[in-house]
Amino acid sequence: MKTPGLVVTGGGTGGHIFAGVAIADEWKKKYPGSRIVFVGAAGGIEERLVPKAGYPLELVHLGSLKGVSFAKRAKTLVQIPLALLSAAKILMREKPDAVVGVGGYASGPVVLVARILGLFGLAGHARTAILEQNAVPGFTNRILARFSHAVFCAFPGIEDRFQKAKTAITGNPVRNTMVPYASAKRDPFTVFIFGGSQGAVGINSLILDSFEYLRDLLPKLRFIHQTGERDYERVSAGYRKAGIEARVEKFIYDMPDCYREASLVVCRAGSSTLAELAAVHRAAILVPFPFASDNHQEKNARLFVDRGAAELMIQGKSSGKELAAKIRDYFSDPAKVSALETGIAKFHSENATGKIVSLLHPETASS
Repeated sequence: MKTPGLVVTGGGTGGHIFAGVAIADEWKKKYPGSRIVFVGAAGGIEERLVPKAGYPLELVHLGSLKGVSFAKRAKTLVQIPLALLSAAKILMREKPDAVVGVGGYASGPVVLVARILGLFGLAGHARTAILEQNAVPGFTNRILARFSHAVFCAFPGIEDRFQKAKTAITGNPVRNTMVPYASAKRDPFTVFIFGGSQGAVGINSLILDSFEYLRDLLPKLRFIHQTGERDYERVSAGYRKAGIEARVEKFIYDMPDCYREASLVVCRAGSSTLAELAAVHRAAILVPFPFASDNHQEKNARLFVDRGAAELMIQGKSSGKELAAKIRDYFSDPAKVSALETGIAKFHSENATGKIVSLLHPETASS
């Protein structure tokens, strides 16, 4: 019997890719020897992360249509037919048993073409699905949901935005290296800062501005900081100027180790980040990306904050002084850290990847 093949498509952010890798790892575990291929967009972060995870990557050339200039939108419109053709070639060659879109514009042509080809048996009869990771459905997923066999949702309540008959609340997949840790260490009190796979200038600035209000605590604090490529030099210089020895890196690959060391996390509110925080049981101050489509990061964050599972700061309306006060508060009151750890742990979905792979199982497929 042929081992069932899988195509994972999407990208653009580390959150999309990490969710895709989690699904792929679970699929490989359930179906040893199966062929798994990723399809992403040329120039995206997937070009770095997917090969590092050990999976082959195919590329389509496609930009975005939302929140971009007229020139970029026009270029994307020209690219769409070629992207559809590229997707068709990949799918007809691979003939996967399942295709799952994990978010990002690259998933659009691949999931759509897989559904159309499947109707005519031109690329097998792949079961198509999308993963909606956020509290607000993205542009691409709103379209793809109409054509997919299944829609997997990270948060309850969002199923109302899709056809309920094809929707399942699965939770958000996380890598199998993300496991519950014991309560955070207090000595040294370690602040782990990151802004997603590409960094976050806004968060970086808040941290640098907080140092002057933490001078008496600085010897008792430890910092681990992922800056992103473009802000590395400025942030590194800021730590040197403040006389702080810290681990400052452009990109951090050993995230589980950093979560384990963290007493408090300062980060964005992307869905994959929130899922990881819930999986490892870490207290966090969330600073949502203010320009995320449909403001979905702030809406993600408020789901957690309203249930006592995280702290919220709004970029542009918060200062380094306020961040320093929050860090000082959690440093001086371990019970508050413990309360956030307990609260966020309740958001962890046990075996989200297992649920998704089971629902993608080819034996359950219907055209």
